[in-house]
Amino acid sequence: MNGTLMARAAVRAIAAVVALAAGGGALALDLNGFLRDRGQGDAAVSYTTESYDEFWVGEMRVSEPALGEVETQSLTLWLAYGLTDRLTLIGNLPYVEAEGDGFAGLAEEDLSDVSLLGAYRLFESEDGRHNVIGGFGLRTIASNYVADAPVSVGDGTADWLFRAVYQFRYRAFYASQQIGFDLRGGDAPDGFPFHTEIGNTWGRTTVSAHYTRLTAEDGTDIGDPGFTFPSNEEEWSRGGVKAFVRVNEGFGVAVAGFTTFDGRNTGDATGFSVGAVLGF
Repeated sequence: MNGTLMARAAVRAIAAVVALAAGGGALALDLNGFLRDRGQGDAAVSYTTESYDEFWVGEMRVSEPALGEVETQSLTLWLAYGLTDRLTLIGNLPYVEAEGDGFAGLAEEDLSDVSLLGAYRLFESEDGRHNVIGGFGLRTIASNYVADAPVSVGDGTADWLFRAVYQFRYRAFYASQQIGFDLRGGDAPDGFPFHTEIGNTWGRTTVSAHYTRLTAEDGTDIGDPGFTFPSNEEEWSRGGVKAFVRVNEGFGVAVAGFTTFDGRNTGDATGFSVGAVLGF
């Protein structure tokens, strides 16, 4: 594969990686350093399923018969388009179904939160190995779902999103590091998303591994006097792997899986995703 095709394959792979935002749910909008060329774009559709039967109340992991096993399924539309060679517009909209099989019978199904973000290349070295990306965007509700519930499809807030990414590339290998800040609305505490990703392309296949951590600024614990679920100090650390296969120059398919290592006021979830990416 020549350098141009390899670079295009890597960009196509990142479409799959971002679209398969396993484990992030409505809060997920993690980036690496690949942008689209002017006038080029990618559209992806992914299906994600995740579940847990234990969760953290504060820092204590528990189970609850009334809740049972909670399964969340989501169908996500993801788009990226190069407005210029340095600026890419990214959008994300998931439809989520969440249900607990405990005797309380808790369930919800609706559009979750729509996200829109501009990613701008602030710096690129002459050899193309080093890139710095800055991102700014908005996440807000896309339907009238119930946010203050133990089983919900989102927090019901309007949030400002800030991202900064450093990426190193060498031939078919890349490594990226994102740091972020989510200025959240309502009574949800502000968040700090941290996303590390490494990947490599072999022929038509790109494989990547990632580690994601979300920390929150203060907030409540489940069970605190007067708490709401959006106000919880929800935190987690998760890791996973993803694989993308380029069927042809304009189409590819991807699979991904993740697990939760630790958390606070969140479920001990594992899950997987499948998706398709179309270039235009």
